[in-house]
Amino acid sequence: MKENKALKIIFSIIVIVFFVHQIYSSLYNPVTTQNAEFFTATEGVTTNATVIRQEVVITNDIAGTLHYKIENGNRIAKGGTVADIYDNETASFTVNRLEALNKKLSDIQEISGYNDVAAADIELLNERLRNSLNNFVMSCSGNNFSSANETADEFLSAVNRKQFVTGETIDFSAQLTSLSSEIASVSAALSNPKASIRADRSGYFISQVDGYENTLSCDNIGAVTPEMLDEIKPEEIPNNAIGKIVSDYDWYIAATVSLNDSFKYKEGDSLQIKTSLRNNPVLNVTVKQINVSNKQDKATVIFSCQEMNSDLATMRSGNITIINKEYSGLKVSKKALRVVGGKTGVYVVSGLNIKYVKVNVLYSNDEYIICEKVDENNKSVLRLYDEVVVKGKNLYDGKIIN
Repeated sequence: MKENKALKIIFSIIVIVFFVHQIYSSLYNPVTTQNAEFFTATEGVTTNATVIRQEVVITNDIAGTLHYKIENGNRIAKGGTVADIYDNETASFTVNRLEALNKKLSDIQEISGYNDVAAADIELLNERLRNSLNNFVMSCSGNNFSSANETADEFLSAVNRKQFVTGETIDFSAQLTSLSSEIASVSAALSNPKASIRADRSGYFISQVDGYENTLSCDNIGAVTPEMLDEIKPEEIPNNAIGKIVSDYDWYIAATVSLNDSFKYKEGDSLQIKTSLRNNPVLNVTVKQINVSNKQDKATVIFSCQEMNSDLATMRSGNITIINKEYSGLKVSKKALRVVGGKTGVYVVSGLNIKYVKVNVLYSNDEYIICEKVDENNKSVLRLYDEVVVKGKNLYDGKIIN
């Protein structure tokens, strides 16, 4: 009896030790790692900027329902139609329906007209499928059902294209007949517009008017000082304003910086500005002039820019970084940096061991460092995607880890 009881106690101890070890092993990691990634760090002056463009407000005094013929942010030629005016909203809805039907008909005709399936770019088709599906989901989640209807058509069109070029037999004859019949019916019910509004110059059409079109002028950038930007107010927007045209030539970015920072630049300097815009994050600009504040403590640097697109045409203000220098290399946490034997480096995981590799730090801030990227075939240096140790105790070259 005593022997059985002793065996049970020993067995229980073994089981407890086993489970404690398993829990300890699962929760305890001797090192914490982070992969080295390629990254470009920007060193410069970050500030708020105001955009100054040549803008002309478009007005309309004709009663009726506006139906825009150009999408917000798109380019328009001189004499191009900005909008048609109809007697009522029903006519405008009918025009929208007719444009959607014509677009669908055009897509199907283009798909059925492919004569070189082998030349089709499958990856481009897959990207179009992904983008249209993502846009549809985002439209639905944002309760933008009008946009959801458009993106659903784009997705179905992308599916048809993919099926066609991958060899699936599709008979579009019934769809073409149905669409042609519906287009004829809708067209017959549509009345002609009572008037049209045309652009008196070329540029980018913007449907929003913010009141700064006349108060911020390209003709008087010498008056754009820190005080002026702090005090400027928008004008009252006319009730008959329906949009504006932004000229697509020289425009300006006014950025207020400290007086000391303004000494880093001089008129004629060519440099880059980093913006928060998704499609145009970096702009090539030239320093046009520098206007110092009355208190001599700040200055407004005026940059000229010749790049233009729909995003830039709609931007009025936002944070920018005036790039002084860029550093490209391998990014790792600053916590990983260690000095061993007077040499600067990091520990990386190599199989079941960790090893120490030297690094040449190009840039450093409070969170991370940028290290020089050298020969990828050299295993004694930091390489892309290496597991870098950012946390661990009693680290040394060759240490075995679990």
